[in-house]
Amino acid sequence: MSTEAHEQQAESAVAEDAQETGPEQFSGRSLLSADDEEASSEVPNPDVEALRTLVDEADCQCAPYQSVVVAAVQILEKALRYERQAASAALSLGQQEKMKAMVETAERAVSVLRDTLTAQGHKVMHLCTETSSAGPAASDDEGQPWWFTLSNALEVLEQGTDQMTSLTTGQSPGSAARELSQLTAQLLRSHHDALLLEAEEWIS
Repeated sequence: MSTEAHEQQAESAVAEDAQETGPEQFSGRSLLSADDEEASSEVPNPDVEALRTLVDEADCQCAPYQSVVVAAVQILEKALRYERQAASAALSLGQQEKMKAMVETAERAVSVLRDTLTAQGHKVMHLCTETSSAGPAASDDEGQPWWFTLSNALEVLEQGTDQMTSLTTGQSPGSAARELSQLTAQLLRSHHDALLLEAEEWIS
């Protein structure tokens, strides 16, 4: 009888160990999945990374580069104002998430470029901001329906792309200023195309 009792106790102990280890293993898999999801959400944007690489390698002090930076920041910040409006007027959570992702990308790009401005570049930027503030602001259109804000954002992005493309042709081939204008135009064009696709899906 004592032998049977020992066997039953041993079987009970094994069963208890199995029950205890089960949740721990499952919890470990859950934590791993959460880490994977967090890591995937932090994937860098290629447009912003390209700008960072350029900034790290270029001579950011030269006058041609500074003039392009000033123009790029102005154009991107104007596009940002209209993209934020479109995001706030989005018709669905999916649209809002797409727009917020675009806004975050543009914000990072502006931050990268602003960090390369020299003292003179900041002065020029300040003067340009004062001049542009005299015109109509995007805030005048707050509260407008999504289609209206989307149309405005598309128009501003198209104008910005054209302006940066024109700047590209005026820069020396192979120069950092030319590459900067190309990268900025590429970013603006990608945002324009993404919004255009969103509009087409909404119409259909």
